[in-house]
Amino acid sequence: MPTILVLDDDLVILDLLQTVLTDAGYETLVAPSLSKIAPNAKPDVVVTDLVPLQAYSRESALAWVSSLRARFGGSPLVVVTAHSPAVAELDRLGADAIIAKPFDVEALLATLEELLG
Repeated sequence: MPTILVLDDDLVILDLLQTVLTDAGYETLVAPSLSKIAPNAKPDVVVTDLVPLQAYSRESALAWVSSLRARFGGSPLVVVTAHSPAVAELDRLGADAIIAKPFDVEALLATLEELLG
């Protein structure tokens, strides 16, 4: 069973995603910040909001994605964000996918299935 790590500072979104992903058969790790995740966690996919960003900045978003890449190696990374400029970034900020909030649950699940092969 694949493990999905979800990082979002919105507890309602965390609860929603934990329910949806668990119901879809995934093991889930959820946290409002990276500091709440065990250092040895090895998720198969990381789903993240741009947690440390209050206002969108490309440089800050790139730094966040880069820090997650460094921490979780080759795990695919999906950014789920309400920052419309982030959604418009052609390079997806170095993530494997960017999904706009509010998001369609079925589209998110399809993205995860595609990334997991």
